[in-house]
Amino acid sequence: MQEKFSAPIETVYAALTDPKFLEERCLELGEISASCKVKKSAGGHTVTMKRQVKRELPGFLSKLFNPVQTIVIEEKWSDDDDGGMQASYRLEVIGQPVEVSATISLRPSGKGCVYEISHRAKARIPLIGGQVERFVLGQTEAGCKDELVYTAKAVKADAKKAPAAKAPAAKAPAAKKASTKK
Repeated sequence: MQEKFSAPIETVYAALTDPKFLEERCLELGEISASCKVKKSAGGHTVTMKRQVKRELPGFLSKLFNPVQTIVIEEKWSDDDDGGMQASYRLEVIGQPVEVSATISLRPSGKGCVYEISHRAKARIPLIGGQVERFVLGQTEAGCKDELVYTAKAVKADAKKAPAAKAPAAKAPAAKKASTKK
């Protein structure tokens, strides 16, 4: 999955590591509750979010799972070698044998930047694990798309309000010269 932002990488990265923005985004997109902590580390940040969500479950899953779940997401961001940022992503559904992992990249592109994420789901449930994985992956990617669209609109709106203003919260490390490797 990919999202192109018209805002520079520093602005988008700042939004993605701003706990108040992330909590607001979750609540605006319909989650029951959201809390977020961001810890600065060498060359990046660790973002930890705890969210309570409600999802419509298909028949076979509604017999096994409560539609209200608590999820914990951890993103570990660091510099990459091409002037961008990269992250590992882990989503845990508390009390359930389901986990989602991903790799994320945020790289400069023209005057903006490109965010890419590749999700993988794992459900440790005999017989129906594959069906659960497909459902969880679909829900995760749909939610991720909504979050990226929301973020793109927010950073674009902020740029219109104050084009010379700095982005909120954390700032990405200075962009390095783009690599010419092919």
